[in-house]
Amino acid sequence: MIFGFDPIADEEPPTIYLVYPVYGKRGLSGSIRSILKTISKKASPLKWKEYRTEPKFSGKFGYWSTQYNNIRIDLSPFDGLVHFMNNSIARTIADVEFMAFSSEQLEIFLENTSDELKNNLSYLDALEDDPIPIKLVDKSQLEQGKAKNVIEVEAWEELEPMPEGEARIMTRQFLYVDGVEVEVCSNTNGKYFVRHNVYWWIMHGRKNPDPQYQRVIENLKDAVDRLPTIRWAGYKFRFETIIFSEDDVEVESVLLPLAMFEDLFKDLKSNCTGKLREELETGEYQSKPDDNPNIKLCAWLQRNSLGSLLQTKDS
Repeated sequence: MIFGFDPIADEEPPTIYLVYPVYGKRGLSGSIRSILKTISKKASPLKWKEYRTEPKFSGKFGYWSTQYNNIRIDLSPFDGLVHFMNNSIARTIADVEFMAFSSEQLEIFLENTSDELKNNLSYLDALEDDPIPIKLVDKSQLEQGKAKNVIEVEAWEELEPMPEGEARIMTRQFLYVDGVEVEVCSNTNGKYFVRHNVYWWIMHGRKNPDPQYQRVIENLKDAVDRLPTIRWAGYKFRFETIIFSEDDVEVESVLLPLAMFEDLFKDLKSNCTGKLREELETGEYQSKPDDNPNIKLCAWLQRNSLGSLLQTKDS
């Protein structure tokens, strides 16, 4: 949960304060320590350092920090945090939504805390705007130095509708991830998509859902709305005729951008609980033959991208 933001930068960079719940000597510290250490070992821009650890008799809770995009991120335990969650607000960091303290909650907390803590947090404000914004930027702007302190995200392209009665010509290739088959389609502009049939087959076990009975368009919109990002909001799902140029196979499908397809499966971990959730987050998941294909793909996508398997014209 976002506790607050200290924008004052003198010797230290601006700091975002995140907190995790503990209650007495119990809390999530062990899981958090395992997750952050795993992240730090991977090829990730976030290198977390545990700068303080409570004694074992106090719960051995860890205090962590990292720095990204010239902003420090601090993560620490917060006893009784659960009492603030019901009245929390939503705020984003790097386009990821978190629960956050409101200005009123932060003011009440500071009024009732120790003088020492008040002095240490005197510059703290409730977070309003995302301090690590994700924006769609032109690569030429980056090269010319016109876009600074911005995370570059590749723009996705929504295909223009075809004229009535015409089919969209595409190519396709088949990728295999831990025994899961994924068909990826490409248009003439080199953009990659996945048909809804593939999504439905891996996610729900059916290759040809009935458009009306299974409410294909509505369910895709709902699935995208549940994602912790606004990136895909407003995407126009529609059925269209597609012909694959390699073998003249004609299909009627809804096209999902490849990155959207990946986001939908990566977010599956939020529906998991217990040991499976922990294994997915730490990268310790080991697939078994009878595991659901959607979990196998979800686990693989936590650390990989289907784009790395694609055959391009130059490869």
